[in-house]
Amino acid sequence: MFGYVKAATAELRLREYEYYRASYCGLCRAMGSCTGQCSRLTLSYDLVLLANVRMALLDTVPAFRRRRCLVHPMRRRQIMEPNAALALAADASAILAFEKCRDDLADERGWRKIKARMRYFALKGAYRRAKKRHPKLAEGVRLQLARLAEKEAEKCPSVDAVSAIFGELLADVLAEDLEGNAALIARQIGWEIGRFIYTLDALDDLEEDREKGRFNPFLLLYGRVPTAEEKQEIAQALYHCLADLEAAVDLLPDGSVPERTAVLKNILYLGMPDALRQVLRRDCNEKEEPAI
Repeated sequence: MFGYVKAATAELRLREYEYYRASYCGLCRAMGSCTGQCSRLTLSYDLVLLANVRMALLDTVPAFRRRRCLVHPMRRRQIMEPNAALALAADASAILAFEKCRDDLADERGWRKIKARMRYFALKGAYRRAKKRHPKLAEGVRLQLARLAEKEAEKCPSVDAVSAIFGELLADVLAEDLEGNAALIARQIGWEIGRFIYTLDALDDLEEDREKGRFNPFLLLYGRVPTAEEKQEIAQALYHCLADLEAAVDLLPDGSVPERTAVLKNILYLGMPDALRQVLRRDCNEKEEPAI
């Protein structure tokens, strides 16, 4: 379900791009040390946003060091040193990936089910480590996904109802162990990101879900694949969701790391809208985004 929350790297200045890449590499190392080497296979740029929002909320000034890694052994790369935000993102990634495997084991058939079972055993140890540090979060994610599965089993046609559950799930992740205003801001940001991801994923998977008879709230809402005009209305709603997300991110403290602020704004103002445009282009089979 993830893959829609990335920076538009071509629009980043060099030091901002270095910061973004260092965050990604730092998260990779954090996953290796916190949840084991197999968990690094689930590395995603989406969790980089989570880590940087947490760092902004806590006004964490990260440290960096040039290192080599197995993927890039010939050249030292700038890598963010371990911190609490990266550790939480690593644990959250392990919990979410493992729960996705459980979901796939229940839903998939044939080769997809075999692959899900292989991932399940590969990530089981990572999940245990993450759950030991964050038992409340792990249980909360499990319960939220169970609620989502119930809605899907009921064939709920309300996109808002099902996307809100995933929003609450990411709100729990982002606000883990926070209190006061920091927790409120984190929950609002997580809720908006979750709603955006779930809705855009459902829009992106329309044809595949129709062909395979899978749950998709848009297919149930319209009784068919939405028309081009209806898809534009969905896109407009997603742009409103992004506007609400931007308003929530504006509540973050100014902080003392300008590169982090620039990366966050890039993701919100350029990266996520670009992900929406790419889905629309694929869906409409056009080179340019349809007029909205």
